This record gives sequence, C-alpha cells and structure tokens, in this order.
Amino acid sequence: MSVPGQIVIINGTSGSGKSTAAELFQKRSDDYWLLYGIDHFLAGTQPAQYGHHGPKSREGIHAEPADPAQPDGPLRWSLGPKGIQAFATLHEWLAAASRQGCNIIFDHLLLTDPPILADCVRRLAGLPVLLVTLKPPFEVLESRVAQRAMDKKLPTDILGEDVVAKIVDRLSRLRPWFYESVYANTVCDLEIDTSNHDPRAVCEMIEQRLAEGPGLAFEQLWQAEAHQQHGAD
Repeated sequence: MSVPGQIVIINGTSGSGKSTAAELFQKRSDDYWLLYGIDHFLAGTQPAQYGHHGPKSREGIHAEPADPAQPDGPLRWSLGPKGIQAFATLHEWLAAASRQGCNIIFDHLLLTDPPILADCVRRLAGLPVLLVTLKPPFEVLESRVAQRAMDKKLPTDILGEDVVAKIVDRLSRLRPWFYESVYANTVCDLEIDTSNHDPRAVCEMIEQRLAEGPGLAFEQLWQAEAHQQHGAD
C-alpha cells in the first residue's frame, strides 16, 4: 500500500488569495503536487443549474436570506441533497488522491454551517492534512473583490444585463456570511493575514510549516467532533 500523500488545504473566502497561493505553491515545488480547488469544482464540475445561480439550486447549492425577516439583506448558502452529495464526493476525491500516494494542494471554503468543514474532517480522518487559513480583514476582501469588476467578467451579451446584475448583487450579499462562516473555525495549523503577506511569502510559510512536521488541526477537529458525538449519545 502506498504511503499516503500530503494534503494541504488552503481555507479562505473569495479575495483572500487562496487560489493564487495554491497555484504558486505547485509551481514552486520540485515534488509532484496535484492542484484542485473550490472554484474548479463549482465552475467546472458542479452542474451550473444546481449552483446558487441556477434554476435547480434548491436541490444543490441555494442562496437564501441569512435572516428570513430581511429578504433583501445578506444571503447564506443552504445545501440540498445534490449539494450534500457533491461535497461528500469532492472530499472523497481528496482522500483518494492521498491514499494513492499523491500530494495534493486544495483551496477550499470550509464553511461551518452548512457543515462542509465537518464533512471534510470526517472523510480525511487518518490522512496527513495541513490546514492553512488565509484571513485578511473584511474591508481588505471587499476592496479586492471590488477591483475584480466581476460584472466585466460575466458574458453580458449572452446572459443579459439584468441577469448579470442579479448575479453580482447575489455575490455581494453572500460575502458577509461567507466571512463569518468560513472563519468561524479557529483551529488551523497556520493562519496568515494576506494583507501583510504576498503569495510568495504565503508559500514560504507553508513550506516551512510542512518541514516542521505533520499538521495537527484536522486531528484536533476530528477528536472534538468525536467527543461531541459521544456526548450526544
């Protein structure tokens, strides 16, 4: 049986720099590293009609008011049966790559509610995982996302201006909840404020932490989950 490959999960919201850091990490390394991420998964793997912009979102990933009393306020995600199934499959893919002896770096949205983090911890139990959290201040994220001019990247000529406007509005209304849910978990092996560290520095810090020994965060989270389940029983 192969020695399990190292898994590095870079957790953070949109604009935190996780995708850029993951891509640079792979390019810098002389070792064999697979690269995948939440954007690849949502844009290229998950059927669009089941995403939070699609007509079947309630079966997959649905954006709904964080506070039902404020229908025009901030949004949050809820997962339908296909969404739960999809994230379970995604985490099993990560586990399978490691069990085949492949190193893999993955940028993720480890939401606490819905329990995407808990599912990931459960399915990667016993495998070597280094959990890295990239957490710049919220106002920095807002500025970075605004500079991306998302409305300029969407195919207005295909979707129409009204649809593009609704997508941009939905994403902006999701951002506060994403920040809260992604960063609700404070257990990690390395936390980096990317308003103070550029992608190269982030990679160097990850490389240094890997050299120091195995990650402990996922084991701690697994033990906490097991203790909670035992207490519930």
